[in-house]
Amino acid sequence: MTGKSSNGTVPDSPPAEVDIMMPSSPINIDITGEDVDGCITRRNTLTTSNVSSSNIASDQAPTPPSTVEAESNGSERPAPAEPGSVSDSAPEPGSSVSSSVNGEKTGQRVRRRVSYAESVQSTGSSTQNTKSTSRGGSSRRSSSMSMGGIWGDFTRRSSVWEMDSLASLDDEVDRFSCKECCVERLESAGRWLRSTLATAFSKPSIFIPSLLLFIVLVVCGLLIVYGFDNATAESRKQTAISVAEQTDLFFVRVLENAFLPLFTMSMFIQELPEFHDLDLMVGDRCNPASDPLNCTESTSAPPLAGKETTHRDLAGLFNTTEGRIIQRKFDTIASSIKENSGLGNALVNIQLAPKGVVSMLYPMVNCEDFVGNPRVEEGYCMNNTGAWGHDLLNDPKRVGIARATVPAKGVVTAGPLNLIQGGDTFIARLPINMDPDEGHIMVVDNVTYPCWGFVVVLLDWSTLKEQSNIYKEFENEKMQFKLTRTDMINGEEVVKSIAESENSEICASGNVTLDLDTGDNGWVISVCFNDGFSPNYKVWAYPIVFIGSFIFMILLMLVLVSKTQLESILLRLMPPRAIKKLRRGETIVEKYDMVTIFFSDIVGYTKMSSEMTPQEVMKMLNDLYSKFDIEAAKHGIFKVETIGDAYIAVAGCPKKCSGPEAAQRMALFALDAMKIVKDYQTDDGANVCIRAGLASGPCVAGVIGTALPKYTLFGDTVNFAARMEQTSQKMKIQISPSTQRMLLDAPAYDFECVERRDDSGELGVELKGKGRQYTYWVESATKMSTSPKTDEIAAEKAKMVDILEQPEENV
Repeated sequence: MTGKSSNGTVPDSPPAEVDIMMPSSPINIDITGEDVDGCITRRNTLTTSNVSSSNIASDQAPTPPSTVEAESNGSERPAPAEPGSVSDSAPEPGSSVSSSVNGEKTGQRVRRRVSYAESVQSTGSSTQNTKSTSRGGSSRRSSSMSMGGIWGDFTRRSSVWEMDSLASLDDEVDRFSCKECCVERLESAGRWLRSTLATAFSKPSIFIPSLLLFIVLVVCGLLIVYGFDNATAESRKQTAISVAEQTDLFFVRVLENAFLPLFTMSMFIQELPEFHDLDLMVGDRCNPASDPLNCTESTSAPPLAGKETTHRDLAGLFNTTEGRIIQRKFDTIASSIKENSGLGNALVNIQLAPKGVVSMLYPMVNCEDFVGNPRVEEGYCMNNTGAWGHDLLNDPKRVGIARATVPAKGVVTAGPLNLIQGGDTFIARLPINMDPDEGHIMVVDNVTYPCWGFVVVLLDWSTLKEQSNIYKEFENEKMQFKLTRTDMINGEEVVKSIAESENSEICASGNVTLDLDTGDNGWVISVCFNDGFSPNYKVWAYPIVFIGSFIFMILLMLVLVSKTQLESILLRLMPPRAIKKLRRGETIVEKYDMVTIFFSDIVGYTKMSSEMTPQEVMKMLNDLYSKFDIEAAKHGIFKVETIGDAYIAVAGCPKKCSGPEAAQRMALFALDAMKIVKDYQTDDGANVCIRAGLASGPCVAGVIGTALPKYTLFGDTVNFAARMEQTSQKMKIQISPSTQRMLLDAPAYDFECVERRDDSGELGVELKGKGRQYTYWVESATKMSTSPKTDEIAAEKAKMVDILEQPEENV
């Protein structure tokens, strides 16, 4: 991005010999500037004075005026000379310049040595020595033209182009006495005090903390007691959290140990050929009663009589010699894995479920792991025969967990659950993936996965609780606990208690909760002390101290006011996110996939600014662009910066939104900006014209450097938007092809976009570095309207989506 300025830099140059012939009486020159497109940019009347060679040297006052008018229409043609007029063309060196008023010669030749700046100034209104540059196809006046008036103020105070403020600067300094200085300081202090108080009382975030500080200082004695009380309570909370974290670590370690048997058994299944085709032997579920045509000759294990929905009959597969050999080998492997797992009696069962059907279990009946367990009845045994042939993918109570296991990349945990074989058990499953070309596939929700089945381990929950020593640990700390899990049933969260102490109800309020890193369903433990966290003693008898309370309140208020005012200024310069990173000393670089960038500038700005004082230029730009800022806030776009007469804004950054929405916001802003410009006039009644360009695409935003940081944009989209503005036309909005595509999908408006054609009717425009691009003009926007019928259809669709997305019951 390059800036444009009405001011340029005057190069060093040796003094030039200039012949100046001044008229003997003042001349009023009415200048009406007009750019090449016919947009009026400036209308003003300047009066030249009678200046002789002695006037130049001594700054003498001019004689009474005589008026002559000359006009320039933007093409810089000199006006025809009339009696009493002066030609605005520059004289040739060495020649005399004279003017005739009422037929008399009233001028005289003056020859003196002047500097380059004075020569630029004296020829500032001349068109003969003017150079022009091209930016975006519009005529521009050279930098020497725009800088003539400024440098003239510093090189020669008697210049007719001298600014009013500079002309009176020395006099003001001389008149500024000590008394006036004190008055000015007092007025400045008064303004600061009024501003500070207004900010403090208008912001609750300043006034309330300051008032609270005053109250806190008054009751500081009571706060000391409260501090001791709070410290004791905090110490107890930390103790409770520490005990809860130890419980969490135990269960995490148990789960990690449970993963080892799963992965070990998975490797055996993949390496031993006896188990390779076990899923093919079980086969997909096929019910001859409901599908006799396809199931008559099926080799798959049929549904079990009496339990057709939930079980498969595996007797034909494993009550054979080959089946018994596979079963014995599985028992040997599973026995060794269980013995070396490190889980002890907690690991109560290892299962294989090819095709999701529980086909092998070890041990089938488990009594030894429950001997001496106080949490179960004496003589309890886990009988797993009822789980043999359990079709997990077709059991409504287990289908949710089973379906989640098949596509999983790792271990899936659930529970504790009440199983068919009885007892609350924690379940961990690992899918086994094999080559689908060999037929090892499973279909879940119409999606095919290269899955053989899965390995399952069952952990007895009562044994785990005993091994965790959770009851004794909390009892020793004189604490109560409640451990819960969250299940999704019919789309609703249901919290169930899986372990709790004897008086856990006192933890209903005033407790410490901790989310445990165990299980796929959320485990939460609530912890509290028997007598609460606060100690039983409280003291309320200390004198109140007032000294210094008011002073500290005022100091805090001043700090908060300064902070608020500083933040207010910073928030106008860059987004809050960038400010936070800047404070932390981080590099601010943010990537945005799709934004829409707006560029605009004033047509004929260089010519206009050369004919106006800097104060007038600044006032005009401030008035115009302040209106733009209001529209930018209205449409939710971010103003990036103004460079000279260029106004740059972006939508979709820093607050991200969809590409069509960003383009819609920016296009609406551009159309409103055009309306503002049409209605805008300068103080002297002149109109202003702009041209605008929009481009959409990715960009990077950030802050470069540490001195005078500025939030700005980088990327080809920025350059593209600048090209769109440069090649645009007066009071038109040119958009890139990507922006036009975004506007086609605008969520709330229909935009009228017209293809751009050149004089020969060819589509597009030539852009520097990009070749010919097919661009468009944005003409207008119309808000979309929805009929009651459309709203009814949309509501019906939303209702159907809610029904279809309702999750199945998981237990």
